[in-house]
Amino acid sequence: MLGKLAQEHEPAQAEEATDDTGEVSEDWDFTGETQVTPHSAAAQQAALPTDSEDRHQHVGEFAGRLSQVESRQALFEVLQDLVEDAISYIGQNDDQMALDLFALLIDERLLESRPETVPLFDEMIDASMYSLEALLEEISSRTMFDTDAGALSPLLSPEVRHRWLQRLFALWLKRLDAHRVEEDLPGLILNVAWNEDALLLRSLAQAELQRQPDTSHSNIVDFGRQYRTKALEKFLKDVSRT
Repeated sequence: MLGKLAQEHEPAQAEEATDDTGEVSEDWDFTGETQVTPHSAAAQQAALPTDSEDRHQHVGEFAGRLSQVESRQALFEVLQDLVEDAISYIGQNDDQMALDLFALLIDERLLESRPETVPLFDEMIDASMYSLEALLEEISSRTMFDTDAGALSPLLSPEVRHRWLQRLFALWLKRLDAHRVEEDLPGLILNVAWNEDALLLRSLAQAELQRQPDTSHSNIVDFGRQYRTKALEKFLKDVSRT
């Protein structure tokens, strides 16, 4: 999927221009941007930092690069690097680092600091969603034996899991408003959540429903609001069934 996106975002190449002698003509355009090409998986993994401090810095470097991009092509290259690194960390069984990178990707999308970049963020999220879904569902299902409680407890701490549930819920609403199409995110949220998270999910959905404006006395039908309200109500019912 990333390879296909890379091809779609390759800058157009200038046509070759030569004169009758075969020499390159003086009006040749050498200012084209660098092409995006998929990276070697082996080289990608070999270059990943493994030291704890270096890994934290690695995430910070991506945040810095994202804040400095000045073109769509440059943004695509940074996002491509970020997602490829996240997937490589999954391959190295470094799930926490992969989650940190995916969290940065989604958090930057939620900021919408530059609205014109949102479609590209959504493209990259779509391209990496299979890996993110598999990672979140797998890691959230892991348990460990809590010697203090004398019972199994989730390996992913409730605090981290709750942050991810809130992040995915916010992403779902943003995409719901932007695309008004059925999303897989509610299913992912429910798969990641534990039974004890039902209260959090209900409170998130109910808070959003309460924010919906009262249009009962208006003659103007807001189909976007109606779609959002129905989606939230369906989500609440699904939470109650789990």
